[in-house]
Amino acid sequence: MNYGKNVSVLLASAIVLVSAFNSFADSAIAPTTPPYDLTANFKKISPDEIQGNIIKMISSDWMLITAGTEQKFNGMTAGWGGIGNWGKPAAFILVRNDRHTYKFLEQEEYFTLSFFDEKYRPALKLFGTKSGRDIDKTKEAGLTGIPTTPGIAYAEAKLIIVCKKGFSTMTTPKDPGHKLYFGEIIAVWQKKG
Repeated sequence: MNYGKNVSVLLASAIVLVSAFNSFADSAIAPTTPPYDLTANFKKISPDEIQGNIIKMISSDWMLITAGTEQKFNGMTAGWGGIGNWGKPAAFILVRNDRHTYKFLEQEEYFTLSFFDEKYRPALKLFGTKSGRDIDKTKEAGLTGIPTTPGIAYAEAKLIIVCKKGFSTMTTPKDPGHKLYFGEIIAVWQKKG
């Protein structure tokens, strides 16, 4: 009996079985989930249909500025910025260059502004005091990241504004470390109901 040949055949068979099992296990562990249907929960409106006092919505109620991809994104609470007209509906935001979101804003072509009901104030506080470098803020705050295609926002928002970056510049020496971004508003999503 040739034990060496039998061991080789046995090892080769084991390798094939392990490979097949790993392929199956990978697909079983990470099933594909259906894509989020934004239109099931939000309706698209034009920028001039936004309801409410936008100055209060930004300065007092706060918003989340978010940039990135579905796989990797970061958001931050902001109370600085505005919405208006720059030949087209536009938004502007200011972000310190030491914020984790700054890196995502620099890399991506789109960003979103998400507005929430008052009951989400604790989540907005967390996004304003913790860094995405240290924790998964979306998970810790109990929010759900969703694609706005383009962009990324949150399922719990009552209003989402999707912007395409246009112009950006560092601010004056009197306000060092902030970068000003202007973005054309390309979509506005309002929560249904």
